[in-house]
Amino acid sequence: MTGPVELGVEPAPRRRRGVMPALWWVIGAVAAVGMFAMIASVIWPGQAVYLAPAFCAQPTDEAIVVSDTYTDGDGTSTNFALYCVGDRGQTIDEGWLRPFLLLWAAYLVVVAVVFSVVRLSRRPQAEPAGPGTEIRDHAD
Repeated sequence: MTGPVELGVEPAPRRRRGVMPALWWVIGAVAAVGMFAMIASVIWPGQAVYLAPAFCAQPTDEAIVVSDTYTDGDGTSTNFALYCVGDRGQTIDEGWLRPFLLLWAAYLVVVAVVFSVVRLSRRPQAEPAGPGTEIRDHAD
């Protein structure tokens, strides 16, 4: 349905949004989720164990996270690593970068899904024409 039209007055043109604002939102979201993933992995490094199916194959299909704490001239540092361990003591060092990047991607997917659901739920819905409602054509 259109609004009232005044003769001789043209409606204001719709302002188009370019690609750049959306791109900045995406870059900001990726950076924010990256910081969240980093903080979450420092607080709870054991969450990388849930990535075992993505990194560990038979016969080393059990994952453990190992922390290595050492002291040097700059202070105390802790490194984390994901190891795939087998029944006979075989170990494969998967490191921390790939599990961290996969955690980042998983968090980014969750944020994107939540954002999409919220955005779709806030979109105004068109009201269906009920019975007895006449649809008129405004063409003369």
